[in-house]
Amino acid sequence: MISIIIVVFKSNKEILNRFLNNIDGNFNLIIVDNSNNYDFSEIKLPKKTKIIRSKNIGYGAAINIALKKCKTKFAIISNIDVYFKKNLINNFYKIVKKVIKFSILIPNHSNQHFDKKIFETYEGEAATMFINVKDIRKIKFDENFFLYFEEIDLFYRCKIKKFKIFKVRDIKIKHNRSSSISFNNNTEYVMKWHYMWSMFYYYKKNYNYFYALKKTYIFLIKDCIKLVIYLIMLDRNNFSMRFHRIYGLLSSILGLKSFKRP
Repeated sequence: MISIIIVVFKSNKEILNRFLNNIDGNFNLIIVDNSNNYDFSEIKLPKKTKIIRSKNIGYGAAINIALKKCKTKFAIISNIDVYFKKNLINNFYKIVKKVIKFSILIPNHSNQHFDKKIFETYEGEAATMFINVKDIRKIKFDENFFLYFEEIDLFYRCKIKKFKIFKVRDIKIKHNRSSSISFNNNTEYVMKWHYMWSMFYYYKKNYNYFYALKKTYIFLIKDCIKLVIYLIMLDRNNFSMRFHRIYGLLSSILGLKSFKRP
């Protein structure tokens, strides 16, 4: 038995149904509803489903809540806007028999070619990952992140603590990024804000403050230049995009906590 852990926030119901219909096998489903009032009446939920209602606390914090409720040894954490073959669970179990000790298994997200079928790595995208629940409970997601860099930070800390992460070449998924979210201008502005806030916070946390400045100052310069250009052009939308990137980065540089919410 395995658990599937997902987070929803006003998510597209067609995409959620497609995700659930594509999972084949015996599993428990744990859903953290960050919108706190998501209507599941049109969703074809499996019998063994646990829904956890929550305010909008962010992806990593929601996963941490689900991990506390998870009763299986292994789990799949996934975004719902991914596409994969129905034998995903069975394919992961085949790999588990070959890899004696692991904390996370990551599928091939971009149909990339690798010489090795299974290899150790601590970089790359992880819209879907197969985890050893006990290990990830110990390390947990950093709840200071609201959007972006949560997985990169988790992988970095796994490397430091010698928790093994492997990429699996022949388990392939396709990630249609952010397709499950209903976008408007405000949503995009918030996402721009968080990307820059999280970038600086990640580098500051895992390296040091001055290293974070070194990695991000070029973005600040470029965004300021483009902000002036869009102001002159009276391009309101692009001006707002650049403004929120600068706002997010400066908020992180000043040590402010993540506060911008959709």
